Amino acid sequence: MFIYAYVFALVLGSILLGASFLLGGGDDADIDLDLDHEADGHGGGPGDLMGLFGVLASIRFWTFFAAFFGLTGILLDILALAGKFAGFGLAVGVGALTGWTAVTLINRLSASDVGVAAGVDDYIGKTGEMLIAVGPNKLGKVRIELKGTTVDMLAESDELSIARGEQAMIVDMRGSKAVVVGLDTARAAAHG
Repeated sequence: MFIYAYVFALVLGSILLGASFLLGGGDDADIDLDLDHEADGHGGGPGDLMGLFGVLASIRFWTFFAAFFGLTGILLDILALAGKFAGFGLAVGVGALTGWTAVTLINRLSASDVGVAAGVDDYIGKTGEMLIAVGPNKLGKVRIELKGTTVDMLAESDELSIARGEQAMIVDMRGSKAVVVGLDTARAAAHG
């Protein structure tokens, strides 16, 4: 009864999945409607109505839904593991769960800033420990945390020396070198 719908959905979903893998499936080829405002920190949870519409308006959701709805339906029908209507309900459930999961995971992974190169502004204001003392006309090294990664940078200072092990703040960048001040100096300037 439902076998033709299952086969059609599986073939259509498989073609769309194959095309997205072959063509890269990048953000530039994605036609999803961006109704989910999770990136703004205003929702995206299970009860968020806009998040639901964002997922249901996604071509990616319907691609995964079709492929796994069809596959589940065919398997349940061929193996006679469920009645016609129970099998249809299970196929819809598996398709919807797979589509929702795929869209949610892909959106979260694509929203991550891992692998994004840091700009000059990302360094300024960061504090870290001096690994090698720095001072006027003396190059040093500072260790900071940047985007979840430990970064050791060459450092220079136009002010007094900052000893090894002391905390320093990056106030400017000169090429790939961080211009640092002692954290106590930076705090005094902020309060003074």
